[in-house]
Amino acid sequence: MNKTRHRKLIYQAVFTFIIAGLFIIPGSTSVFSELQKNGYQTTERGSTIYVDDNNTAGPWDGSIDHPYQFIQDGIDHATDGDIIYVLNGNYGENLVISKSLTLIGEEKENTIITGEWFGTVVKIIAEDVTVTGFTITQSGSNSNNAGIMIHTSHNIITNNNIKKNNFYGLYVIEENNTIYHNNIEQNYIQAFDVIGGSTWDGGYPSGGNYWSYYTGTDENEDGMGEIPYPTGNNSADNYPLIHPYGSVINENTQEIFMTIQGAIDDSDTQCNHIVTVKNGVYWEHVSIYKSLKLEGVGSYLDVVIDGRGTGTVVTIDANDVILQEVLIQHSGTEENDAGVRVNGKNCSIIDNIIYKNFQGIILKQSTEDTQITDNEITGNGWNGITLQSGCKANHIFENTIANNNYAGIGFTEATNNYIFHNNLKSNRHQAYDDGANIWDDGYPSGGNYWSDYTGTDSNGDGFGDTPYAIPEGINTDSYPLMAPYIGGDTIPPMVKIQNPSNGLYLWGFRLFSSLLKQSTIIYGPISIEVEATDAQSDIAQVEFLIDDSVTPEFIATQPPYSWKWSQPSLLFHKHTIIVIAYDHAGNSNFDMLEVRKYL
Repeated sequence: MNKTRHRKLIYQAVFTFIIAGLFIIPGSTSVFSELQKNGYQTTERGSTIYVDDNNTAGPWDGSIDHPYQFIQDGIDHATDGDIIYVLNGNYGENLVISKSLTLIGEEKENTIITGEWFGTVVKIIAEDVTVTGFTITQSGSNSNNAGIMIHTSHNIITNNNIKKNNFYGLYVIEENNTIYHNNIEQNYIQAFDVIGGSTWDGGYPSGGNYWSYYTGTDENEDGMGEIPYPTGNNSADNYPLIHPYGSVINENTQEIFMTIQGAIDDSDTQCNHIVTVKNGVYWEHVSIYKSLKLEGVGSYLDVVIDGRGTGTVVTIDANDVILQEVLIQHSGTEENDAGVRVNGKNCSIIDNIIYKNFQGIILKQSTEDTQITDNEITGNGWNGITLQSGCKANHIFENTIANNNYAGIGFTEATNNYIFHNNLKSNRHQAYDDGANIWDDGYPSGGNYWSDYTGTDSNGDGFGDTPYAIPEGINTDSYPLMAPYIGGDTIPPMVKIQNPSNGLYLWGFRLFSSLLKQSTIIYGPISIEVEATDAQSDIAQVEFLIDDSVTPEFIATQPPYSWKWSQPSLLFHKHTIIVIAYDHAGNSNFDMLEVRKYL
């Protein structure tokens, strides 16, 4: 990340907030106040020292304008109670913290302290030390080495990544330390508490640490395992986290939650907020009753919400909800159990995988103006999508709906819904509809792809010549696609030479059209007029060519698309007029006309 000096005002403005709120856990008090309630005393916060590994040339005095290059320099120049703020970077150091300090990393994913395979990465030999906001990695490989080694008491280790190739993730020699909300992953030995007298969690419902080798379950869906994680000598993390700390975030408030439902339920989560969820399997039944956006982030669709075979996995009972980029699976098996059930208006279900539920998606009675697009809805036990009585003005497009055990899409007394550009493949029944709904987007946009369609395409425009009949009613897809819809504008524009047509043209005047039905004869200049349209991305340009030329005689970019052909034809009289239309998606189509031209 670029760490230029213009960030000075930002750091100064938010620093008070960072210190006041850094350790606040949703629904709990700060770590400092918890320690004080337990009889511990924390030092007064002192001055702030800055560290930035980009400052390689100096000068160095620890100010925001001249930060130290190395963290250890900041520690060595600090006094008890100081705060050392470390900007994003990669710090190859073996730290010894010998003063009562607060050590804060700018962003834990990007503020990395690495031992580079040597020694202990962070050694604490003073009391009242807080370490937060770092990735701590690559200690030495013998039993005296650790990511963090604590020789003293009353220290706080929170919100760090302690991971990958440390011999011990944490090695704690003294008692009365507090260690929680860290992600402790892929170390040779994750942690060892020599005396067994430190606290390895923040209690309930705050939670403990995430341990990459934890195998417990979360039956009550609170984001914490039922079985404690042992940390040595009868000590344990009593509330081990099921997901890495920081996996569920309200992007508007920056609060972190243990579960998706916890983020939705929080009183600070308001309408129009965005809740993001990072990679992992979330064993939850999610109820969205606020108008917000729930979005998976990270590797594509590696965010999984799993209902474990009971009930509906995601229930939407609000208007203006967006559900995006999540894999939703394993609902219950009752008639109304679904991957997603919607009861609201103007909702959007976009770019998800809805897999192996009883019903894929149910739109309940009176759901309106909801958009279901770019989803893969497959392998469900009954319908891929069900619209119940009273649903109207919903748009279902650009989905793949395949291998569902009953119908791909089913309508029961729902009207005025729009269904097009979907790929319906290998469902037992592709669709049924007893209402009045629109199953295509007209010509030349088209309808849906049906894997069991047996019609032909005699004119090669990509649409079947005969409509696809939707069972249980009178609806049809008038323009069934001959090949699966692959997204975006893939349909070429329509282009037609309107003038000249058949007949004799004398300096632009048309004669004898009824006699010359198969011929076009031109004397003198002629205006070539073209009709070109594109329903999806509009016409970009129309090129006019004569005979086998590869260079256009003229290019028109605005309607009316026309060109006056005025060059005399003296030696050769038989010509071919070619017009090529391009849409803004790069699709093209052409029309051509053979003429005889004189003068």
